Amino acid sequence: MGSPGPRQRQGRADRNLHHTLVRRTMRRLFLAMLAIPAAVQAEPAVVFSAAPDAVAVTLYRNPNRSPDDTLDLDNPSSFALIAETRTVTLPPGEVVIRFEGVASGIVPQSAILFGTAPRERNRDAALLSQKGLVDAFTGQRVMLRRTDPATGQTVEEPATIRSAADRLVVSTSRGIEAVYCTGLTQTLVYPEAPAALSAKPVLSMLTKNQPGGTVTITLAYIATGFDWDATYVATLAPDGRSMSLLGWMTMASADDTSFADATTSAVAGKVNRSEETRDNDGRRIRQEASSLNRTYQCWPEGTTSDGRPHPIGSLPLPAPMAARFAGADIVVTGRRREAVLQDASIAISAIASGENLGDLKLYRLPMPVTVAARSQKQVAFMVKNRVRGEVIYRSTVYQEPDDPRILFRFHNRKADGMGDPLPAGKAVLYQVGAYGRTLIGEATTADKTVDEDVDLVFGDAGDVTVETETPPKDDNKRIVTIRNASPFAITYEVEFPVSADYSYIDLPRGLIRKPGKRVWRTTIPANDAARLTYSIHETDQD
Repeated sequence: MGSPGPRQRQGRADRNLHHTLVRRTMRRLFLAMLAIPAAVQAEPAVVFSAAPDAVAVTLYRNPNRSPDDTLDLDNPSSFALIAETRTVTLPPGEVVIRFEGVASGIVPQSAILFGTAPRERNRDAALLSQKGLVDAFTGQRVMLRRTDPATGQTVEEPATIRSAADRLVVSTSRGIEAVYCTGLTQTLVYPEAPAALSAKPVLSMLTKNQPGGTVTITLAYIATGFDWDATYVATLAPDGRSMSLLGWMTMASADDTSFADATTSAVAGKVNRSEETRDNDGRRIRQEASSLNRTYQCWPEGTTSDGRPHPIGSLPLPAPMAARFAGADIVVTGRRREAVLQDASIAISAIASGENLGDLKLYRLPMPVTVAARSQKQVAFMVKNRVRGEVIYRSTVYQEPDDPRILFRFHNRKADGMGDPLPAGKAVLYQVGAYGRTLIGEATTADKTVDEDVDLVFGDAGDVTVETETPPKDDNKRIVTIRNASPFAITYEVEFPVSADYSYIDLPRGLIRKPGKRVWRTTIPANDAARLTYSIHETDQD
């Protein structure tokens, strides 16, 4: 058989080329078909959860605030743990759940979802506010409404927003002007509210692939802008040997969200927090959204030599923004509870119950309450009818004794009528006398645990004086004379704290040793005096 001719070789080459092209085309088609599901895959379904079915709020006290510092009701500096129970119906697959009505101070990275597995989470920070509207409509047309204060005539004209909200500048047919710097009452009117702005704080979570159905889920997270404080009202018995004690828990919220019928608790003690949960973005967003900087660097009216701007009347804020923190609006709620305090003139209700939480103390309100937005609530958490103790007069030596103070001391144990941890806070002390119940002073206390002494220092000693003498021939020696001008005997203590610069020697025997100090204690009869001598030894500073 002869070799193939030119025509046969050309036909075979054509067929091979055809098969190669077909194989390549089929391969590309196959790969394209594999990519089609990923390319045309629909976005995850979005499910809205408008509000929780039930909510629990646990407030934590700012651990860095000393008992002497007052609770800042306008800007609470601590946080709360919020747990919301919601019922949602989910389609199969991955789903984006939008939780509306969460706390505006939410820390997104602290959010935990129980009931379905989350994959991503995001706090939608675009709130429906004046700042949010200005930012959303920057570069777009709005209506500028002016009101002439002399005639009351209102005029509207188209304007285009040219700047951010903190320096609001618009352009009109008249040119460029800074809004709020004209001295006229004026505002911006927007055609609509952008869909991206939410009237409520929103947290979005993307779930993993799940079978779908109606499920009950729990969303737990930390939110800033909460705090609480303890305040005590104590009434000393006429003989000064006991007192009644009533403890009030003041809970403050600066958040924009109200939590109705919430199971509410407060935690006493110091809680360690990581830097990840100290996110204050929620607080910053609230502050930025609350108002516009209306008059910043406005050119003064009149002449350039006046030196100060003419006052500009502020515009009324929308109703949600005009609501300010009502510091005087204290609410006491709860069911009636009979409690008899010595000479107490107030009715007691809603006594919180205490329980241990590790080394902390949890106070749980016995009924649901509403933790309202930008409000405070006050509930009694401790009622002790008779706590036994004693009145003591005391001086502290810093080389020489300071002026005497008066205090009431009790040992925190059940045998003496107490026996519960005492959260840090302020105390107001009264005493019942011949003329009724009289205010005698105020005191503060740090966190006190069970079986610990509690000293409520409430005032200066008016009828007790301390005189200190230094002998001419011994500069280091001190002779202290304590005089009691009261018609009754008193217990007096002198504290010698440990110091790195000097020590106290030649002290009398029988001193009481306490952490960081030694205490001399004596009883001084009525209209009598006591004497104490000691020497100061300076420590060598090598």
